[in-house]
Amino acid sequence: MNQLVNIVGANIRELRKQKKMTQEDLAEKCGLQTSYLAGVERGERNITLQTVEKIASGLNVNAKKLFKIDNPMKYLSMEYEEKINTFAKLLKNKSEKEINLVLKISNEIFDAFK
Repeated sequence: MNQLVNIVGANIRELRKQKKMTQEDLAEKCGLQTSYLAGVERGERNITLQTVEKIASGLNVNAKKLFKIDNPMKYLSMEYEEKINTFAKLLKNKSEKEINLVLKISNEIFDAFK
């Protein structure tokens, strides 16, 4: 979707985990469906200001905390993150020589597109 939706979702997930709450716990506290909350955390759902207020209240935080930007890398879309994880899994059981070859080839590909 858009970066702001990803930021809000990632912040909700982080705050929820800090408070040792499950998605089910938070959803119930806010009067939301667990599947909706999960979509919000993944940045797949638009969220209204009323819902932001409900979630902030459920987390017992100020709503502005949900919009905080501290580390831009954590707001990458889940799809992007999954692709990176898939690539890492491909390399996991490879030798150092094979990994270096993949790295060299990747760098050559990226250099070709500069």
